[in-house]
Amino acid sequence: MDEDERDVWEFAVELGLPDETGPGALDGEGIHPIALALEESAHRIEGMNRIPCYTSFGPVTALDEFAQRAWGDGYDAARVPVECRLAVYVTDDELDALVTAIVEDLGIAEDGYSTAADRKVTVGLRAIALDSPENGFYQHLVDQYRDRTSASS
Repeated sequence: MDEDERDVWEFAVELGLPDETGPGALDGEGIHPIALALEESAHRIEGMNRIPCYTSFGPVTALDEFAQRAWGDGYDAARVPVECRLAVYVTDDELDALVTAIVEDLGIAEDGYSTAADRKVTVGLRAIALDSPENGFYQHLVDQYRDRTSASS
């Protein structure tokens, strides 16, 4: 498979306001259970560590940046919705399979209710353009794929 057929994509599962304590809290320890489920979905598609992926948890970036600029030090981060993110470097077929796996693994109904999160969630998907300097962070996914394929050659 030609690597030119692969692209970087990011899933974002918005969970609403952060929990006061536990894994859904902004100061929670360890990986958030929904982020872990997203990562497990990626491993389920092509096998463990076959799809380069990166998970993260935190405030919805666009809303957090706005709040910081609008209210500066006076804004309360606990009033900004949080999300779990999964970035992947995949083919279109792998992306389609991953969408299906995420819907199944998170138990997402058409109305947005997730049995895994035990609440209504919003799931977004966006393409990441690696030629944009602000997206340089995602280049490590491509490098992981190249390292893995060159090691198996």
